[in-house]
Amino acid sequence: MKLAVGDLVVYGNHGIGRVAARRKQDVIGEMRDVVVLEFEELTVTLPLALADSHLRPLASKTDLHRVGVVLQDDGELNSRNWLSRRREALAKLIGGTPVELAEIVSEGAQRERLRSASPGSKAQLSLSERQLYTRARALLCGEVAVALDIQPTAAESWIDRHLMRPS
Repeated sequence: MKLAVGDLVVYGNHGIGRVAARRKQDVIGEMRDVVVLEFEELTVTLPLALADSHLRPLASKTDLHRVGVVLQDDGELNSRNWLSRRREALAKLIGGTPVELAEIVSEGAQRERLRSASPGSKAQLSLSERQLYTRARALLCGEVAVALDIQPTAAESWIDRHLMRPS
């Protein structure tokens, strides 16, 4: 990635940030190239080598198409215990690709539908899974909004339309 000042990038579970600066900085006694990222409520300085491996560009139209496909798919639910599911979801959240975020959102929505259909079912989300689902949905919504140049409420509707199932 080029990482020019002003570029929008995605940093795992921090979401979309803007490259505010590139400069040389003392990192543990050694002058290194760093990139400074600004998020809504956070500024992060990363060595360039770390930035290259942890940042990605915004979702492309192709990425958004794949996200839509994942959101529409009711695949087989992960049947492992909640701690294993949480660990996998957390790894996807940290990875932060739009498709991984969509996988978390899709499974969370599917579990919610099953829970609504049969209260007390094992499909329901644990509190920590619900938090991961909510965070993944917020990150996905933010990226869809920026990638499609629409308002966040329209991005929420875009996600909801893809999650909608015929009655």
